[in-house]
Amino acid sequence: MKKTLAALAAIAIIALAAFTLFGAPANPAPSFQLTNLHNQTISNANLQGKVTLINFWFPTCPGCVSEMPKLIKMAHDYQGKDFQILGIAEPTSNPADSLDGVKNYVAKQGIPFEVMFDGDKAVAKKFLKTELYPTSVLLNKKGEVLKTFVGEPDFAALYRVVDDEMAK
Repeated sequence: MKKTLAALAAIAIIALAAFTLFGAPANPAPSFQLTNLHNQTISNANLQGKVTLINFWFPTCPGCVSEMPKLIKMAHDYQGKDFQILGIAEPTSNPADSLDGVKNYVAKQGIPFEVMFDGDKAVAKKFLKTELYPTSVLLNKKGEVLKTFVGEPDFAALYRVVDDEMAK
């Protein structure tokens, strides 16, 4: 009995060490399909081969507005590399957060990455455990979820993670 318990304890310690060293296995991103503001379909197929940051936001969200210049800078910094940002705008009861409001905001801000409108919030419901905005989901090149950021991320740390993932 003591030998069995010792063996089980050793296995548990090894498993814990492996989990600590290598992290939890990544989960595939939920399947989705949305139309971008140029009427092109964007889906999980667009996630393959690039590290992807999916940003859930809306134009009247103060935190979303605050982080948008940093996302725009990040898109420019990684232009031509294996990284992309996908913006998924969510509707609210405010007319500024409607599809037309999103289009106006994107044009005014000069947002250089793909933006889609999640009119029924179906994609947000698949990805998010909360309706706090902004929320960003970082995916690896296989389209697997690496990390979820509720609120504005630490962009210096985010750049490091993106660089590490692109090097793989």
